Amino acid sequence: MDKKMIIKDLVDEKEKLSVIIHETERRLVDAPEGSVRVAAHGKGCQFYFRGEGSDKNGVYMRVSEKERATDLVRKAYNVQVKEAAERQYKNLERFLKSYDPDALRKIYSSTSELRRQYIDPFEISDEEYVRQWQSFAYVAKEFDDKTPEHYTSKGERVRSKSEVMIADALRNAGVPYRYECPLTLGSKIIHPDFTILRRGDRETLYWEHLGRMDKEDYVYKALSRLRLYEEQGYYQGIHLILTMETADLPINLAIIHRTIKAYNL
Repeated sequence: MDKKMIIKDLVDEKEKLSVIIHETERRLVDAPEGSVRVAAHGKGCQFYFRGEGSDKNGVYMRVSEKERATDLVRKAYNVQVKEAAERQYKNLERFLKSYDPDALRKIYSSTSELRRQYIDPFEISDEEYVRQWQSFAYVAKEFDDKTPEHYTSKGERVRSKSEVMIADALRNAGVPYRYECPLTLGSKIIHPDFTILRRGDRETLYWEHLGRMDKEDYVYKALSRLRLYEEQGYYQGIHLILTMETADLPINLAIIHRTIKAYNL
């Protein structure tokens, strides 16, 4: 759960309610006095005007007064919307002032190391979560002798220049990742190019870079791999990131940076 996104959504909702309140106030400036009762009549309806101090049934409004009756119906709706929006606005305002999304995490963070060894925390800080995620030990896919050597800025070996760009872009953006970490999909074990931790909601995503989409046999293998992802519930745009290129249409840093931004990494 991305608590920061929840807060953002609530702030956006508060702003939306503020706009609605101001709009209903504007609409009510020229609204007519009184209210209206609407009663079914045959296939249509009849309107009955209720003035201040009048009975609940109201006074029948002639067909010539339909425009005024319509304005009164709209007035009643706008009044209800305004009152509901004001209530919700105040509720959100009170909640946002008192809610601390990091309250539980702060307790563990402020606990001494001596005490932590005896605690099974409900929540830990993002920093501690990232540290634990990155400390996961795994055996990456091996390189054969024919594989060209490409190294990232931190000295990690990858399989292509494009993967160097992706790895360095992730590192520069502060995105934790694992390169070619094994993933079990059904009865098969694959090695996604990049296994990524999205800090905001602590979700694990998989980034596959399809680097030779102009090669028929490569395309077939890539599609087979994507089908395997789909069969196990990993869909592009949710937990699966795809980039691709050909010799004539290579990937570039601009595309990589836009991808990182699009997935809120």
